[in-house]
Amino acid sequence: MEVERNKSRSRVGVGIIAFTLWATAAVIGLLEINIIVELVLRTYARFWGDYILYGSDYWGAVVIRNVLMILLGLSWIAIFIGGGEYHAKRLGQPKSWKLFGRTIAVELSILALALYI
Repeated sequence: MEVERNKSRSRVGVGIIAFTLWATAAVIGLLEINIIVELVLRTYARFWGDYILYGSDYWGAVVIRNVLMILLGLSWIAIFIGGGEYHAKRLGQPKSWKLFGRTIAVELSILALALYI
């Protein structure tokens, strides 16, 4: 009886840790959408900008920003809803923890890339 109680406590603890990691990764991913868009627009302005206010390059940047926001927003929804389902089904398994590690590594690399560009 005591062993079953400890297993259920352990499962609840693992669930709380997994949910916290998933929610943190989701929030960081949401914040990184703006970072990625700004990185792309900065690169666009460096290579193709002509320093004319409201010229053709301005409208090109508006189109790029709108398209990126839609694509990144939809991919964020798919990745983090799908990731939540994946982690819920594989709670506490090594595959789940490896995916958390990869997700956080990618998010940290995007943040590091923003410092250099």
